[in-house]
Amino acid sequence: MVGNSIPERIRRLFREHLDPSQPGVDRGPRPIQRRGHDADGADEAAALLESLGGEVWAGDVVEIETSDPGFWNARSFQLSYRIESVCLAEVGDETGRFSFPVFFLAPDQGADVLILEGDLLQTARAYLGTRAPDALVDELRERRDDYFQRPEAQVTYGIETDGLGQWTAYAARENGRFWSRHGTSDLVPRAGASQDGTTYRDCSFYYGARLGEATWNLRLMEIGGFGHAFQLEVLRLAKVKFWRRERRPTR
Repeated sequence: MVGNSIPERIRRLFREHLDPSQPGVDRGPRPIQRRGHDADGADEAAALLESLGGEVWAGDVVEIETSDPGFWNARSFQLSYRIESVCLAEVGDETGRFSFPVFFLAPDQGADVLILEGDLLQTARAYLGTRAPDALVDELRERRDDYFQRPEAQVTYGIETDGLGQWTAYAARENGRFWSRHGTSDLVPRAGASQDGTTYRDCSFYYGARLGEATWNLRLMEIGGFGHAFQLEVLRLAKVKFWRRERRPTR
């Protein structure tokens, strides 16, 4: 996308260097062959991206309207990030399989990850996150193990790392898969680039009195055995816009 309508901050991010994922013609994100039975037959990740203009490539820029610029050390509610790695995660249970896109952002931009999730476009959410210290990974692993042993659907824990306070565990997903589709990131293990991807599981916590009103999450994401903990701002999908760099012909 080119033209005078592109804000200067977006142009600047487009101009930043991006190593191509492969030499030669860039063919964009590789297709993923999802395996096994899916009860509803839906590809939720593809549907979300289609609602936002189609496939996203490494090197594209995402513009996000935050509700808390102070947290992101920003002077404006409009935040812009260059995408370094385009990934796909999938989890499953007795109701079927659920897919969602994960975008790792280029380093030193103030945020590290953007996750899009939802099986209905009206209720889908975007999660903009910053990576937390390894101490939080260890603590959230302990909380997740305890949560699995509890009969309650939601369990509140005091998170000691960085004095984060009271957070409520509400979801823990196991036996997932994770694929790297385009670009590279130091936060994504090389096993994610294989045809079968790599293992994935997570656990999510919200801050506040009720899940439906929560504007901040903590999420433990374990990708191929590597653990990351992210503090995430919860945003409506309408707060996210992708600016796509020029696509060169494949022939």
